[in-house]
Amino acid sequence: MVVMVVDDDADMRALLRDMLTLDRLDVREEASGELLVEALEKEVPDLIVMDKEMPGPSGLDLLSYIARRHRGLPVILITAFGGSAVRDEALRLGAVAYIEKPFSTDALLQQVRRLLPLGRVACAPGTRDDS
Repeated sequence: MVVMVVDDDADMRALLRDMLTLDRLDVREEASGELLVEALEKEVPDLIVMDKEMPGPSGLDLLSYIARRHRGLPVILITAFGGSAVRDEALRLGAVAYIEKPFSTDALLQQVRRLLPLGRVACAPGTRDDS
């Protein structure tokens, strides 16, 4: 299973990569929304774990793009700048989970394990609109 980690903070990407790799997942990393869009043209992961605050398109902006281009691709949005209004907006735009920093690695891994089967369904032939 492939998980894409998107965060402009290299230390956070490394933390997430190490945690997910220890859980025997194949991890790809991108440092910005622009790079995520480029990467999705080449490979669609089973799950995206993405920060909300990044230079360029924010995580919220990217949720709309992902929902249009890769329907059914599960996204976990992570943010240090949250609250109920941001959570509600993220879920409305297509995030399937929302986690505030600081977070427990166990809580994040629990969400990842719960959502990966959804990514398999979304990646099945004929279930994704990549046009």
